Amino acid sequence: MGFIGILFALFFAIVLTAFFRLVFRNTGPWAGFWTFFILLFFISLAAGEWAAQRGPSVLGYYWAPGFIAAFVVGLVLAAAAPGPAADQTKKPKNGAKVEPEEEITELEVAVAAAVIGVFFWIVIIVLALIALAGLVIKM
Repeated sequence: MGFIGILFALFFAIVLTAFFRLVFRNTGPWAGFWTFFILLFFISLAAGEWAAQRGPSVLGYYWAPGFIAAFVVGLVLAAAAPGPAADQTKKPKNGAKVEPEEEITELEVAVAAAVIGVFFWIVIIVLALIALAGLVIKM
């Protein structure tokens, strides 16, 4: 059932990415649409291949584990993403100057982006290997 599993994972990734993008206006810590989509696709595929065969089936494929895993991970990523920035233009009522506590340097932002990028690719590679192993073992 490998091809049907891939189609279901693709469908779930498209639907959930559109849902999180349009309803919550949030696709996790990454600003891009595609990174969220790819992550949900591989999670859905890996869970669909490795989870226990429970729930409703279509054409002999149990689709519920892949959908539930992708939905839960999507919720976690959306919750972990930073919210809209607070309004920093407000001035105190007494006219006093407000000093920023600490400014974030460009180097710190670049390092954080690199760490998130490396983490993303490690997760994608591991999920792809898990999904591939699940497809090969079931053959």
